[in-house]
Amino acid sequence: MNSKLFAISVFLGSVFLTSEKFVNTENSIKFYFTLISVFIGVIFLLIKSSNMTLEVQKITSTTVMKGLFIVGVFQSLYGILQYIGKYPSNHNSFAVTGSFDNPAGFIAVLSLLFPIGIFWCIKSKKLEQRFVFFSVGLIIFSIIISGSRTGLLAVIISTISIFIIEFQLLSKIKHLKFFKLKVCSTIILLLASLFLLYVWKPDSANGRLLIWNVSTEMIRDKPLIGFGYKGFQANYMSYQAQYFKENPHSSFKQLADNVTHPFNEFIKIAVNYGVIGLLFYVLLISIVFWKLLKSKHPQKNILVGMFISFITISFFSYPLQYAPIWLLLGYFTLVVFSVRLYKKNLSLIIRIPIIGVCFLGVILFLFRMNCELEWKDIAIKSLQGQTKQMLPKYEKLYPYLKYNSLFLYNYGAELNVARQFERSKILLNECLKKLNDYDLQMLLADNYYHIGDTTEAIRIYQHAENMIPCKFLPLYRQFEIYKKNENVSNAKEIAQKIVDKQVKVKSTIVESIIEKADNYLNELE
Repeated sequence: MNSKLFAISVFLGSVFLTSEKFVNTENSIKFYFTLISVFIGVIFLLIKSSNMTLEVQKITSTTVMKGLFIVGVFQSLYGILQYIGKYPSNHNSFAVTGSFDNPAGFIAVLSLLFPIGIFWCIKSKKLEQRFVFFSVGLIIFSIIISGSRTGLLAVIISTISIFIIEFQLLSKIKHLKFFKLKVCSTIILLLASLFLLYVWKPDSANGRLLIWNVSTEMIRDKPLIGFGYKGFQANYMSYQAQYFKENPHSSFKQLADNVTHPFNEFIKIAVNYGVIGLLFYVLLISIVFWKLLKSKHPQKNILVGMFISFITISFFSYPLQYAPIWLLLGYFTLVVFSVRLYKKNLSLIIRIPIIGVCFLGVILFLFRMNCELEWKDIAIKSLQGQTKQMLPKYEKLYPYLKYNSLFLYNYGAELNVARQFERSKILLNECLKKLNDYDLQMLLADNYYHIGDTTEAIRIYQHAENMIPCKFLPLYRQFEIYKKNENVSNAKEIAQKIVDKQVKVKSTIVESIIEKADNYLNELE
């Protein structure tokens, strides 16, 4: 087994592998491929390797580091080709995503691999240095055209960190005159950079401030143990709705949208697992970082820079949602603790259970992949007008995918299309325990309306309206119900709200809603 080639191949696959046969084409297949590859690699290593320490040393070698960096260069080229229109983007709102579903994954990978290029540039000879310097430039250019402020910040901080550690700058400047002045100047420069990055995209920054503000309310309600696994996805939008209900004139109203992540890994952990979970996480990364600093590994400085990039991105994005980042974190851990491996084989008593668990893991993930492949097939056929024919297949998959919030939502939506409103209501209420957003609330309200429970339908429409105040459709649905029930006073009130409402994005649908409300008010006069 060529450990170096295997390590690079797994990472390459986790970055670039996509499949249109999966519902989540950009993430599912990456994670499945990564986990299955790692399981198979561990099995092969335990069966064939005569010296595990030697194999680990190969994986954590300079060659592998350079290979990972080249993967990042190819990814940056992918993004550049998207920018000039040679490849399509994987997101409707962003021109540059690389091989990911979102710029967040693209930037996370490039930012973590960037320090390898900086270190390689420092250590390489002139001819090689030119190639590396050009490659580093490509990555920086890719980050800029993606519009990511977080990526630029991570690159700046990690580069400074590498230079400080590599050239021992701190120990040198302490003896210089005006040391305090230099430190203060550095702090001012950093704050100025943060301000400029804020000015670059103020609406995006303010949107995150809203999310963090609402998230603190969640932490305040359950400070110790949090809301549990996927607690943020299941509860955040209800808290956002409550925030706008209590602050109807908030300046954040036009910035609100569906939110599934707080754009901060530390906040998400605090929401899901409370202060206890957050302290454990901080302690864990602190131990790894400390051990990296104390390590005598030849690539220590690179890994420190990569780790600093990860921490920086974690404050403003969601890197832990992507398989390559998990691989790199595993890489950090492997480097830190590999020095403690004994230069001998593990005993059969240890090997056999590990191999058994890995085999079981491969089987389970292959089965799950097959279920998702079936789901994708029936979802496409449903969109093609075969919803009623596909419902028995949805029900067949339900026992295996009922823990997947996206499956529950998709199944509930198709039941709504098939006018099986009661069953759709049950599925969507089940989904609410794992995922809650504006679209789900609108669908759920529609179910209650068709069942005949207009009171509950109106309540849910009001809840959806508070979730994203700039939306017109919840108000219009309420208006329709009141109008149909000949509740003139409430219908008039809602119609006036529609007419007076500020338009965020002009569209024919919004114009039509405003026109109908305005006509109704004119008829009453």
